Amino acid sequence: MVRKYWILPTVPDQLPYSGQLKVIRGQGMPSHRHHEPGDLYVKIDVLFPESISTSVIPLLERALPPRKPIEKFAKNVIIEEVTMDDVDPRSRSEGLREEAMDEDEPRVQCANQ
Repeated sequence: MVRKYWILPTVPDQLPYSGQLKVIRGQGMPSHRHHEPGDLYVKIDVLFPESISTSVIPLLERALPPRKPIEKFAKNVIIEEVTMDDVDPRSRSEGLREEAMDEDEPRVQCANQ
């Protein structure tokens, strides 16, 4: 069995992303009528690790393009460092429902004012 591999060069600043569909012209299955190869469609699926060891970070920094410098802000800009948590699907849908109710329902006031 012969295996064929393709080298897919990447263009700087144009990284592949999950769900992207690419085509390699003339490298697909041959046509029954014309016996010429068709196009090969490739769906990109990028898998990221859930976590990495801190010992791997220097290796990644050597392999990847250099980091962009941290943006400098004017003194009148307030910057606060925060942490992000995973979303609980139940609380997210309840929060969205409450926000929608607040905006859609008219405000009722007491008639005896």
